[in-house]
Order: sequence, then structure tokens, then C-alpha cells
Amino acid sequence: MALAKTERQGSRKMNERLEEQMKQTSSLPRWLLLVIGILTSGALYFFSTGLEGFRPLVWIAPVPVLILALQSSWRFAAAAAFVAYLLGSLNLVGYLAKLAPIGVAVGSLVIPSIAFAIAVFAYRFALLHLGPPISFVIFPVVWTSYEYLLSIASPHGTAGSIAYSQTDFSSFVQISSLTGIWGMTFILTLVPAGIATAWYYREKKKKALAILLSALTAGFMAIGYGWIRLGEPVSAPPIRIGVAAIDSTAEYFETTQRAEAVSVIETYARVIGLLAEQGAKVVVLPEKLFGVADEYESDVFRLLGEVAQHKNVFIVAGLSRLGSERNRNLAAIISPDGKLLAEYDKAFLIPGFESKYRSGTKPVDFNVSGLSAGVAICKDMDFPGWIRRYGNAGVGILFVPAWDFTEDAWLHSRMAILRAVENGLALARSAKEGFLTVCDFRGRIIGEVSSSESPEVYFVSDVMPGPGRTFYSMAGDWFAWANLFLLSIFLLNIPIRKRRARSATH
Repeated sequence: MALAKTERQGSRKMNERLEEQMKQTSSLPRWLLLVIGILTSGALYFFSTGLEGFRPLVWIAPVPVLILALQSSWRFAAAAAFVAYLLGSLNLVGYLAKLAPIGVAVGSLVIPSIAFAIAVFAYRFALLHLGPPISFVIFPVVWTSYEYLLSIASPHGTAGSIAYSQTDFSSFVQISSLTGIWGMTFILTLVPAGIATAWYYREKKKKALAILLSALTAGFMAIGYGWIRLGEPVSAPPIRIGVAAIDSTAEYFETTQRAEAVSVIETYARVIGLLAEQGAKVVVLPEKLFGVADEYESDVFRLLGEVAQHKNVFIVAGLSRLGSERNRNLAAIISPDGKLLAEYDKAFLIPGFESKYRSGTKPVDFNVSGLSAGVAICKDMDFPGWIRRYGNAGVGILFVPAWDFTEDAWLHSRMAILRAVENGLALARSAKEGFLTVCDFRGRIIGEVSSSESPEVYFVSDVMPGPGRTFYSMAGDWFAWANLFLLSIFLLNIPIRKRRARSATH
């Protein structure tokens, strides 16, 4: 009881000293400092997250509002955090307004802001009542737990995770091969929490320095692991992949006219021939190239088979199957002998846009010159658990027909790249109204071009397949569960602390 009383008195005195020091060292009114803190964090998030931005700012974006929370009431701290994150999320307003109903758009902005407010509140509570060892990690623990639980509940999977902001930071993303994106999220929030905590204890220089070094060391260790992984030699023979997209044919994605479907095949057949002349063994085409009705389905596969056989290539093509049975958003795999090798149905459909299609229930893999290859379609790449099936199966390369919404081209391609790193597999992704991307199993981009750069976009790349079976693909979301475990300990500790505090007053 005496210990609890001493801790409480120490926290109160520390707050009083910090507030007094703030008044003495600043000539600005307190309310103005608070507004500056909110606007600074909001601006840092606005210019570093979303569909584009200066991504390194994510590493410091929460710092102002975390510091602000330490010198405010819990109500104001939570409100300030909510407003700051909401301001930062406004970079998505235009994008969401075009694609989502108003209720969904508002929810997409408000829910993460509420989660951020809870994370900041938990950080403040832990620092003032539980001591620095706990407070140092509670902010990343709460935020990582939130992102993981959202990925399970949301029809959009991991979309919105701050981890995707760092996908072009090659040495950092390698940690996902151990922890999934949850390790990236944790480090991205641990570092700013460490900076804010060090600031709080700045009068106690040794403690502040120890906290700051602990946070930075965790970040450098993650990056150091990436440097080592990127430097490891790879001996697998490369495979030459061709990707192509012709945006002008997108209007035929739901056609039920044979002549229109055939015209799209003929247009792509010429490009496939050019890629085959450059040595491509597999050609990946976008999602929903054209509609396929019952009346001419056999003609479609016959024509695609003739192209594959004549050019001696595998063709992976996205098709929109329309007919008497439930419609299918599928990828057809045509072998060099002209046969339909397999069909893969898209597993995760866009709510509203694809409600008329049936969902796929199983992955599809096939053999390319002795190499195990897999297929996924566009949004399937937003769901780590689904793609982990390929990693566990030892698939070396994944072929992904896709169709983006132009504005999200960068972000959606990077989400796919992270799945490649997580599972140790190379990636060849061909998107209409998006990016055509080929990367190795460490996420390094070998070739990339926007489908809007010219009427016909295509290229070939030699890519070494990955080994599959990373620690993450085998262990799954263990790191996310570890965060949930730590969160449960924190929550259980709150009533215990309250009982001790009440006992100390009697």
C-alpha cells in the first residue's frame, strides 16, 4: 500500500513539475501549444500515410500528440488524439468519396481515429500509473492489436495498416518474413513512443537516454536483420516472366458479346507474341479481361489455347464468367500445349462492386518448368492468411491478375509486395488501371510500369523464384497474438492497480 501511494505521489509531482516547466520555458499560451501539437501530428500523418506521401514522417507522426497527452487530462488527451488522427486521415477523403457509400467512408475515417485515441489514452495511463517499462510498449501493443483485430473483422483485410507506408524501405520490410506486417506496425509505433517517453523523463537524463536507446535499438535491429537478409546469396535459376495490360479494353469486362470478347483476345494475342519473342515463359494478364458468356465459353478457351500453344507460353488471364450459374471472377491458367490447366476463383471480393460473383474457396498451384507456382487475384493479396497457404506449400512465384482504381495503384501493388516478402515467394502482378510489377521474394522490384503510360503496356523480367516457407508462413500471426497477450495483461492490471490505490487511501 505504501508503494502504491508513493508511486501515485511521484507521478503527480512529475506532472506538476512538467506543467510548471512548460509554463516557464514557453512564452506561448498553453491552449496554443496544445493546438500546435494536434495540428503537427495531424499534418505529419496527412503527408506520410494514405495513397502517397513522404513516408519517413510516419516514424515521428505520433510524437507531438503523445507528448501532449502527458500534460493533459485523460479526456483532453483522448480527444486531441482523435482529432489529430482524423486530420491525418483526410488525405483519403477524395478516394473514399468516389468508391464507398457515405457511411462506409465516414467509418473508414472515424474508426481508426477512435483506435488511435484509445492507444494514446492507454499510453498516458500506463506512463502515469504503471511506470516506464510498461508505458514504453503499451502504445505499439494497443495499435498493433487493433490493426490485427481489424484485419480479421474487415472485408478489406489489412488495408489501412501503417506498415504499407514503408514497403519501399527494403531493409525494414524484411522483418515481415518473421513477424508478418505486425512486426512492422509495432516498430513504427514503438520508436515514437520511445521518443515521447524519453522527453517525459528528460530531467532524469540516464533514464531518458536508456528509454530512447531501447526504442531506437529495436528499430535498428529490425533494419539490420533486413540488411543481412538482403545480402544473402540466391542460387535459384531465374524464370522469364511477361506482363501486359491494355486499359482501352477494360470496358469489355462484362460483355456478353462474342465479337467483343474475341477482339480483346486478338488484341492481347499480338502482345503475348511480342513477349514470347523476348523469351517469356509465362505471361500474366489483368483481372476481368472480358466477359465470358455460356454461348461462347468454349470459343474463348480454344482461342486462348491456340495462342498459348503457338507462342509456347503459359498464359494466366483474369476472366469475368457470366452465365446461368453464379458469376465467377476467375483466373484461367492455359498451358503451352493449349490446354486449360486450372481455374482459380477470386476468394475475397470487393463489397458491393463484386457482390454478384461467388467467392473462391481454395488456392491453385501448378508446375512451370519444375517450379511450383501459384495464382491469386487482386484483393486476395490484402489477406496474409490466404497467401500464407502458398508460402507453406513452398510456392516459388505467385502470378496475380489485378484491376486497381488508378489512385490506389502504388498502395495496392505494395500490399502485394509485402505478401511476397512474408512468404518468401516472387511476384508477377499485372493490373489494369494500375501498376504492372515484378519483384523477387525479398520485395525488390525488378520491373514496374504504370498501365496508363501508353495504350499498350508490357515488359519481360527475369526473376529468381523464392524458397517459400518463411518463419512467418509457418508460424502465422504469432507476433500479433503476442501483442494481444500483452494487451490482456495490461487490461487485467488496471483493476489490480485501482484496488491497491483504494487500499492505500484507507
